[in-house]
Amino acid sequence: MTKPVRNYKKLESLFGDDRAVEEDAETAAEIRERNTHLNDLESEISQTIEEIDFLVAQNQANIGGYNVDPESLLNKSSGGKKEKKQKTKKSIDAETINLNESFKIFADAMKESTAQLVKTQQRLQIPESEIWNYLEELQLEEEVQDAAYLYLTNEPAKLGAFIGCPIQRCKTILLTMLRDAAIL
Repeated sequence: MTKPVRNYKKLESLFGDDRAVEEDAETAAEIRERNTHLNDLESEISQTIEEIDFLVAQNQANIGGYNVDPESLLNKSSGGKKEKKQKTKKSIDAETINLNESFKIFADAMKESTAQLVKTQQRLQIPESEIWNYLEELQLEEEVQDAAYLYLTNEPAKLGAFIGCPIQRCKTILLTMLRDAAIL
């Protein structure tokens, strides 16, 4: 009974019977639900980012001109340990709102970039006969040429990437696209 227990106060707060009931109260289920919602938003944005990265790499989209300061959007504070311990549910909600606003601004920028891409694709309207002639110039096997023709006519973004690449690399690029789409 006289032997001291290290970190008794911390152990008591972790394993004690008391439960927070005011602003700081949040059950594990509530935390999981909040984190799941944020993870869903992040994965949705991640997929869209990958698509935009591909379009930018193919010079089909330009995302320049969006001068957004991430620090101002997230509004992060650089306080010490005391400040972090005193975070309330209200401040967590404020961070979530700021994060949601950041996502909205980013989504708007992506929508505008996508609109620019659609305009670019509309300018790339190439008659199907020209696509066929272009594929014939590559001297592909008959089955590969047929699959490539159907693929490129159904995928305008891929068609733009194909047309935009150097002529000496077209055949390799096309075969890679078909393999990635599991057509070959």
